[in-house]
Amino acid sequence: MVVAAAEVGFKFIEITLDSPDALKMIGDVVRECPDLVVGAGTVHTRDEVKRIADVGGQFIVAPVISESVLRTAHELGLATFPGAATPTEIQTAIDLGATAVKVFPAQQLGGPGYLEAIRAPLRKPKLIPTGGVDSSNARQYLNAGAIAVGVGGSMFPKLALDNGDVDAVKKAATEFLKAIQ
Repeated sequence: MVVAAAEVGFKFIEITLDSPDALKMIGDVVRECPDLVVGAGTVHTRDEVKRIADVGGQFIVAPVISESVLRTAHELGLATFPGAATPTEIQTAIDLGATAVKVFPAQQLGGPGYLEAIRAPLRKPKLIPTGGVDSSNARQYLNAGAIAVGVGGSMFPKLALDNGDVDAVKKAATEFLKAIQ
């Protein structure tokens, strides 16, 4: 399924560690798609960061800010995207050296308007909204200053994954890319 998204133009793929055989999948995608930047999400521990690096992962996405997770990722040369919701959390992540900050759950926090409102007083940090982002609102997030957006279920629908429906994933990925251009 990841290969299907890459074939239509996606450049970055996050595989969450709560996926079955996530580390194996990350390693496989790294080998099969050398032009794709592959990382892991739902990263909670230093040990997980080490295992991600061992299989060739290039970045980590964490649900929260963990100084030990960020430090370990930096030591291993991985880009870091910790999750934050408030301006204080976003600034803390920046102060700890985050590559960019995952704003989650973006839609529930106020959507593109929230992102736009907090960027100026925080001196325009690099933000990546996730949670409720899809082809209907992704362009609005980018217009509000997001450097990227994170999408999940809208790109990889559960039914398509369960049925191995590669065409459904390609269709969703193609529609998403059209929406943000």
